[in-house]
Amino acid sequence: MPTDTVDFDSIPVLDLQEAQTNKRQFLSKLQHALIHVGFFYIKGHGIPPEFLQRLTATTTQFFDLPIDEKLKAEKIHSPTFLGYSIQGNEITKDKKDNREQYDFANELPAKWVPGDPEYKRLVGPNLWPSPALLPDFRSTILSFHSQALALATKLMNLVAEALGIEPEKLLNEYVLPNQQHRAKLIKYPAVDQLSPQDGAQGVGAHRDTASLLTILYQASDHPGLQVQNHSGQWIDAPPVANTFVVNIGTGLEYLVQGVAVATTHRVISPPAGSGPRYSIAIFQGTRPDKNLLPVGIPAHVLNQKPKKVVSDSGHQFNKLFADNPGLYTLLNRISSHRDVGIKYYYQVAKQHGIENIYGPELK
Repeated sequence: MPTDTVDFDSIPVLDLQEAQTNKRQFLSKLQHALIHVGFFYIKGHGIPPEFLQRLTATTTQFFDLPIDEKLKAEKIHSPTFLGYSIQGNEITKDKKDNREQYDFANELPAKWVPGDPEYKRLVGPNLWPSPALLPDFRSTILSFHSQALALATKLMNLVAEALGIEPEKLLNEYVLPNQQHRAKLIKYPAVDQLSPQDGAQGVGAHRDTASLLTILYQASDHPGLQVQNHSGQWIDAPPVANTFVVNIGTGLEYLVQGVAVATTHRVISPPAGSGPRYSIAIFQGTRPDKNLLPVGIPAHVLNQKPKKVVSDSGHQFNKLFADNPGLYTLLNRISSHRDVGIKYYYQVAKQHGIENIYGPELK
């Protein structure tokens, strides 16, 4: 039966090299992080520091472009929700997030044809800024995507093993070989770069939806990322040099019967005078076309399932997740980016009660 444990007050650091030198010990540490925290730092991941420095430079160069250039790659130009979002365009729990972002994915052509489920329109090509202004942008961020996705795949097999599941079972059953996985570059302006009415919500309390793992690189030294422990307290997750932050998505939580928790987290805007905070994330998603069915978990693992987890995150559309993960994913995108959602998915938004905050002229 579920057990109580001492709640976490820091985020553990795991060394992926230990999976080679002392796998039993690594899996024990990983199991504890999955069940009792839902977040961990990973070092020894093999992605060179020099590349991460180049990735950081590329990210800041993109956000430093004139706004007119960034808007040429704005999300509103595509039903995929890929592309650039201006400061304050995204919504979490019906409140504006104070961040700019650029969403991208592994490059795939559009596959939707009339008569297909609407969620298939989410797959398609990236919207790119001008190569004349940023000649190495595309190659750098796609290189990050492939390296970080390979890391997520390696970690997912270890996650399965740590929870007593056949190592490749989850990936084989719930990830397609040529699936599109999303990533994003993010800039959080400091509070003195915002209007007084904007508040200090970088991104509101949330869980990562419809995914297995998130791999996050904190590209500047700013604090701001906070993780909610099972008692409801907010715990800082400051940058640690040459590590990634890894957290569980709701897809993984559901598949493992909740023994590993998709922990709620948020970002607080950087303090005045500190400059913007940058981060880069990739989300290893579950396939959208297959109903999720919880897998078998050994009793000695399942008995460690937390009794209660406090969360400030909303749970909108959660009842849809297992039965229609594609629609669930689409509704979450519409809810977060109402302008794109209303433009391309007006009837879907209306049917599911997502408010058109832009007025009758946009539909």
